[in-house]
Amino acid sequence: MTTTFTIETPVLHTQRLTLRPLTESDIEAVQREFARWSIIQHLSIHVPWPYPSDGAHHWFHHSIRPDVERKRAAVWAITHPPSSDALIGIVHIMQDDGLGHRGFWLAEAHHGRGYMTEAVERVNDHVFSTTTLDEMFVYNAASNVASRRIKEKTGAEFVGMVDAAHRSGETQTEVWVYRRTAWMQRSPKRPRSQKLTE
Repeated sequence: MTTTFTIETPVLHTQRLTLRPLTESDIEAVQREFARWSIIQHLSIHVPWPYPSDGAHHWFHHSIRPDVERKRAAVWAITHPPSSDALIGIVHIMQDDGLGHRGFWLAEAHHGRGYMTEAVERVNDHVFSTTTLDEMFVYNAASNVASRRIKEKTGAEFVGMVDAAHRSGETQTEVWVYRRTAWMQRSPKRPRSQKLTE
């Protein structure tokens, strides 16, 4: 049975990043950075490829905005101040419709710096401290080593494999879970940023 929950989208801070609510002004950056084979190849076949020229606009207005306004989803633009407030990636928490509770991606130019691990830990803190969700399921294509490594580093528990089609042709998906009890026990042991919310 699917667990429903409500979630707010406040500004969140980590040691190096600011996670702020996605806005309409981010559409151009999403279109530019997301519409790349290196990112989309690991995603579900529900994501079109080639990515249409109005793909980000449609996604924001017809999928993201309605769910965020109803507090059924939270979508953060990952930024790296003080150098810029420009979006370098996204973390998305949503109702689990069979694809998991969370999605994320990071612009290619910022890979390999630990930014997504940092963002994921802060978002997990938010989810388990402010929502009723006790278990957060997260998925990745079996061939997506980078996504798997983030789950391993942030304490997710491997559940098993399911069949799912991805743009790359991959047919297997790894299923992982974060559990509230385990996360809240782990959380104080990790370095925390001094300023977590505005």
